Amino acid sequence: MKRVLIVGCGFPQLSLIRLARRLGHHVIGADFNPRAPGVGECSEFIEVSTNDVEGLCGAMQKTRADAITTSGSEVSLKATAAVAARLGLPFHADPETIRRCQEKDAMRAGYEAGGVPVPPFGRCETLADARAFAEKHGFPVVIKPSRGWGQRGVARVDDESELAPAFEGAMAQSKSAGLAMVVIEAFLEGGEYSVNGWIEEGRLVSYCVTERLTVPGKRPLGVMVAELYPSGLSAADEARVVDAARAGAHALGHTRGPCYSQVMLGPRGAYLLETAARMGGGFDADVTRLASGVDLYERVLGVALDDGALERAGRSHEAHPAAVAKFLIGKPGIVRRVEGVDRALARPGVVEAGVFIPVGGEVHPLTDSAKRAGYVLAHGSSRNDVIATADAALSDITLETT
Repeated sequence: MKRVLIVGCGFPQLSLIRLARRLGHHVIGADFNPRAPGVGECSEFIEVSTNDVEGLCGAMQKTRADAITTSGSEVSLKATAAVAARLGLPFHADPETIRRCQEKDAMRAGYEAGGVPVPPFGRCETLADARAFAEKHGFPVVIKPSRGWGQRGVARVDDESELAPAFEGAMAQSKSAGLAMVVIEAFLEGGEYSVNGWIEEGRLVSYCVTERLTVPGKRPLGVMVAELYPSGLSAADEARVVDAARAGAHALGHTRGPCYSQVMLGPRGAYLLETAARMGGGFDADVTRLASGVDLYERVLGVALDDGALERAGRSHEAHPAAVAKFLIGKPGIVRRVEGVDRALARPGVVEAGVFIPVGGEVHPLTDSAKRAGYVLAHGSSRNDVIATADAALSDITLETT
């Protein structure tokens, strides 16, 4: 038995916490929120921010942890890599690789240098910079913080009247993350897809491509509400999406471990939107396990424990024709009543279901992906079948707020 510190106890870390416990390890959860969904699943809990490197180093010493790891969260990923590097512990990516995969301006510079197809983009320090880009490329455009995650501060801008508010929102997010710069891109029409894979001997191997379904609206833009397998693409188009993801990982120097990529495919071809040196934060690895039988959480834990056999684990679960993770979007307010999760779980095909916010907690407006209120994970015989199962299960759940 090893003592494993898992950074973050939110829904992106739930499955990793459960796996480590199931394999018999002593799991120490670290989170600033003592009411986070995964706290009750841990063997031990320590209250510390997931971006506090000094605090996490102290937690490692205090709890006598043997290993440190995380999943699904950019904030946790950056701090975990820094702690592992400082303490000389195994981790799947070094801080510099993670920086290139997180900082949107550095990411796009890497793509550009590597010849990876990306939308036209620019770096803006002033509103005038953004206005000049829009005048050159035309509306609509997308404005993003140079430092950010979970769609915070991301907006689609359709005309001049929307430019200044979107720029200010993105700049505020960038400044809070340490760099007064935003990224502006040409908006491209197309479907969004997630490539969930693992870098094996320096090359991305895709285990699951999902269609990324997002909530309507322009601000925030692109908050994911479901990851759906199969993708609905032809074999040829899916191969184009995977090729774009593979080129992005190579261009950014990501050579080991989990890799999550967002790719847009439309009339102008496949364009890479994001490469992350982690698993997706929306139960993407859980959908991948249901679709392929390969458990990427096992591999992440294998890296942290320096267990080569676990890191190279192949198919260990049943593969299903269709799978989905779909989220519950709650009405903002204080939670007064939660019911129906047991009914949702009783439905055939439903693997997991839950509400992240306890009674007395607060549902916040959907400003980013961290504000989603609950989820259903299901498998089925087809795309239509699994979506129907997930929708029925979500309708079973009552989340009453005032």
